[in-house]
Amino acid sequence: MTIRRQYSLPNCTLILEGLIDPTATVNSVDPRPLMTIIVNAECYFAGYNQPISGGRDFFESLVYSASSYAQEFLSQVHHPKMHGDKPSLVQFQSLKDRNLHRLRVLATAEAVASGSGMSSGGMEEGKGLEIDLTTVQLFDLVEAIDQFLADRQTLPDLSISLQPVSRRYRKADQPVAQRSAPAALGMASLTVAAIALFLVPVPEVRPPQPQPNATQTTSSNTETPPVPKASPPNPEELEKVLASAQDITDPTEVGYLKRYLYRELDRRWQNRKEVEENLEYQVGVGKDGKIIGYKHLNDVALKEQKKTPLLDLLYIPTQGGTAPKEAIAQFRVVFTRKGVLQISPWRLIKGEPGLGAEITDKAVLGDLNDRIHKQLSELWKGTPKAQQPLRYRIGVTEEGAIADYEPINQPAWDYVQETPLEKDKLVKPEAAGIGTTGGIVPQKPLAQFQVVFRQNGVVEVSPLRGR
Repeated sequence: MTIRRQYSLPNCTLILEGLIDPTATVNSVDPRPLMTIIVNAECYFAGYNQPISGGRDFFESLVYSASSYAQEFLSQVHHPKMHGDKPSLVQFQSLKDRNLHRLRVLATAEAVASGSGMSSGGMEEGKGLEIDLTTVQLFDLVEAIDQFLADRQTLPDLSISLQPVSRRYRKADQPVAQRSAPAALGMASLTVAAIALFLVPVPEVRPPQPQPNATQTTSSNTETPPVPKASPPNPEELEKVLASAQDITDPTEVGYLKRYLYRELDRRWQNRKEVEENLEYQVGVGKDGKIIGYKHLNDVALKEQKKTPLLDLLYIPTQGGTAPKEAIAQFRVVFTRKGVLQISPWRLIKGEPGLGAEITDKAVLGDLNDRIHKQLSELWKGTPKAQQPLRYRIGVTEEGAIADYEPINQPAWDYVQETPLEKDKLVKPEAAGIGTTGGIVPQKPLAQFQVVFRQNGVVEVSPLRGR
């Protein structure tokens, strides 16, 4: 039986397809089946339509090369023996622009035969392929790999151990502060991502911005706050909700709920610096996105749950007790010690998530394209803060109301409050029935567009599915 595991970050998504071990014993803490054989690995980066992909050799090389390069990038010390005599299938190269990193996948006979690559034509033997990643994309890849390594239900035999770079490889003319490597950086730790943020050229130091949910942004004047609660139920009651409820299995609905949960938790998690150990939970949410049950997955998560927004967002009927039985979507939620929020589906979801019903009539799309472009162009005056264009996916009703949006690149997450979408409160989820009795999936067909806000005040609007 083939199963899929997905590890997602804003700028990188790692998807593994493999086979389960039918003889493995069931883990009481994590009931997911054990994946022991990998069939295919795909890595998607924001801004690229096609993934890089390959089999076990490709994936092992990606894991090792990404972590090795991250260590070298931070320490600024190159370790020749890390690479050995045989060229690695996946390679990284630093560029003159310190914010860009070249990822190279060498072409093998197997890769050419399977058509692996980043374009429909695949690779030509002897040439391979190259893509340039930003530092943010690089360390989102590192974090996705870190999530994989922390998942002991997926390829438990695959591990990696990096050693501190020996001081004999340092450059003699470098100051001590520049040539000292992290003592045992280890594999793809979140420390890497935290440090990397200081290496990215930014116009100003700013605290983490709330990340509106990609496809589930709800304006403040229509959002329904959690029902005031008397006293929170004990952990046993919350676990019963997760054990007895029916699962939501539609991939599109699960995708919407995941993004909605991420937005709600991320913007309310204020005391990130107080979390000293990873706090892991199994969380269940209803069709309307409200949290109706959760349980801790490690002891510290039970002890320090007040350092998370879970209790604040937990739905409890006014008469007390737990929420009524209803279908729920369950997720693994990790509040990491480095202040990064991680959310992934608790169980395998079959099928690819979509965006709901779409408007496809060319005449209607053309008219809406012109109307949205005119509206946004009148409001967008540019911003000196962002160094890159801000890219979004937006969903528009047939009447021309923007009901839904999703940041596509990292700057779009960071500066969304500068755009008309939030600054001028253009997003009207209720126009598509989002947040009504039907749940948070749009109840009306939406026209999907890509919008690019450029720093100089120019706005570009084009159909998401092609011109």
